[in-house]
Amino acid sequence: MEELETKKKEKVIEIYPTKVGKRILCFLADIFSCLILSIIFFELVVFQIARPIISYDSLLSESDNNQRAVYNLFYEHGYLYFDGNEDNRYRLSLSLENTSDRFIEFYCTDTDENLAEYDVFYKYFVVDKEGNKEDNLKNLNELYLTYGSEYFDQNSKTILGTHALKDEYVDRFEHNFIPGDEMSEEAKGYYEDFSQNFFLNVYNKLFADVEQNNLVSLDGERSYFTLSNRNEKITETLNNAYVICSYISFLVSCVILFLVIPLITEKRQTLSEKILKIERVTKKNVSYIKKPLVLNIFLLKLIDSMCLLFLVPSLRVGFNYIFALPILYLPSLVSLVVILVNLGLTMFTKLNTSLKEITTDSIMCNQSSIDEYYKEFAEF
Repeated sequence: MEELETKKKEKVIEIYPTKVGKRILCFLADIFSCLILSIIFFELVVFQIARPIISYDSLLSESDNNQRAVYNLFYEHGYLYFDGNEDNRYRLSLSLENTSDRFIEFYCTDTDENLAEYDVFYKYFVVDKEGNKEDNLKNLNELYLTYGSEYFDQNSKTILGTHALKDEYVDRFEHNFIPGDEMSEEAKGYYEDFSQNFFLNVYNKLFADVEQNNLVSLDGERSYFTLSNRNEKITETLNNAYVICSYISFLVSCVILFLVIPLITEKRQTLSEKILKIERVTKKNVSYIKKPLVLNIFLLKLIDSMCLLFLVPSLRVGFNYIFALPILYLPSLVSLVVILVNLGLTMFTKLNTSLKEITTDSIMCNQSSIDEYYKEFAEF
């Protein structure tokens, strides 16, 4: 009898924590499953409920019409030209390219009065601008030299009084406007550089001036300020809808994955933990954690998963647009900090414990290790 008692006291059953690599895999599975479920909820449920509430389709249509009205303001004032194809009328990049081509064509034949109207900068900054015309012209010439000093000849003027294009560039560019002819490869490079680094930069100045000083339609019924302010309000409404729907979808997904499922499973596992056969047990007596502690784990997993929150509306708005929603991506940055802390703790603590294990006094182990423990314990 005494020998049996001695053997019992000497019996030691060891279990080991799940390795860091598998822990990281489980973490990634958790956050990406949460992201996928959030996107599904966002697209198929939550945003579909929000659409009629905010009149989503009507707002998009109104915004598009307002943007087209802005383009028409520039067209009717002669500050923008399209190629005559109505399908391209509201494709801004093509219209800017066509306007640039017409501008360069005038400067290649700067004595042609019929082409003079294509100097949109002269029309805006000199003809239509309030103030002394001579001062306006002087300011425009300074602007030309600021962005295109290598292209313009300060000692030669066009019929408008603006600096003329240097002869060497006229010789290169004029072939683009001769039917059946084309520019050399070298000339095409200079042409592209002129369009990108001179024309678009000066056009940005024109547009910035319109944003500051307004642009009114010829009939006085529409203005840039009115149209742009309305579109800003529409954008604000849409952005608020995207943000609210994203948070709702995200929270519902977290509740399902990290609270409901663990609560209804005996071993308090998430789907990822179940698939990867990882179990969480208490350090004290190697038992599964109690239900109240599941809430603790839920909150920490919610914070972890928030690192991908900003991607929830990405299918709806596009990847580039999500960075216009700081209420979504700023929490993601905070989440990343917490994740880095967790990663450091997991990698450099003896039992690979993160904040979840520290706050619940638990340990993550492989299912096989726990099964072996209970088998040995039963025999013991």
